[in-house]
Amino acid sequence: MRTKLLSALAAMTMAACVGSLEPTPPGGGDDVQGQPDAGGSTTNAAKPLFDDNVYSIIHGKCMSCHSSAGPAGNVTGFVAVDPAQGYATITGYVAVVGNFTTATAGILGKISAGHNGIVYTQDEINAISGWLDKEAEIRNGGNVGSGSGSGSGSGSGSNPQNETPSQATQRVLAKWSGCMTQTNFDQANMANGWGNMTATNNQQCENCHVNGAEGFIASRQSVPFFTTISTNKYYMLQYFTVDLTQGTTNAKVIINTTSFDGVRQGQDPHREHPRFTLQGSQAMQALQSFYDLTNASLAAGTCGPSTLTN
Repeated sequence: MRTKLLSALAAMTMAACVGSLEPTPPGGGDDVQGQPDAGGSTTNAAKPLFDDNVYSIIHGKCMSCHSSAGPAGNVTGFVAVDPAQGYATITGYVAVVGNFTTATAGILGKISAGHNGIVYTQDEINAISGWLDKEAEIRNGGNVGSGSGSGSGSGSGSNPQNETPSQATQRVLAKWSGCMTQTNFDQANMANGWGNMTATNNQQCENCHVNGAEGFIASRQSVPFFTTISTNKYYMLQYFTVDLTQGTTNAKVIINTTSFDGVRQGQDPHREHPRFTLQGSQAMQALQSFYDLTNASLAAGTCGPSTLTN
């Protein structure tokens, strides 16, 4: 069971569950020039790279299992049938795009692992990577260079100069994982907070996501819940992401809340997800507490080595 939890990128969902709870990293949902809005606004300079260079790749290689119209085995349906909805659909799945760096994008992880024996050309990989690089740039205000200052933010670790956004992201997530502890997780009441999170249809997060379905885990079973989000970066990114807006030198971990509202309001690609209240909820209180406790360990220098397995 543990192996399945840690290796799953988009595990099977229960038949009664629809949609997924997958927040978008910083920048998503901001309707400003040069950044995407929740529906994939054409003001986003990265969107044409996806539309022109990437959609045809995933349509040809991933549609048979990952169609948004009916993904095989109920795995992540990140490929829209309608090309016009392609961008809004894929960018809504953190399990697929991570924080839009090549180090965290699950789509590239699957490609490098030879997922289902499907072969990608180097040009196809370059096209996907180029799109992600542009996303990372614009979603962080164009400021993804080295930056300046001490870089002492949450999860910063040691801060080498001239890192790429992917290198900085991997560095701070690795450091953050070593600061996360089961004791603090339990003290923050994460298992009860998220496992008992209840939507307006009386369905709880645990009903669908206890085993990590749709790339998101929420469970009253504290140990497997903690183990999953502290060792698998794709699951960790559902709760925490990396802020690169001050440059890679100052990269830091923050709570990933940007599109929780999009999910609860049923925005693409989560139209069928049950509605729920997030602000002031026990779940968000637990997440804030866990973040604060983990950040305190980081500041005190009491963290252990990285626990990430990917």
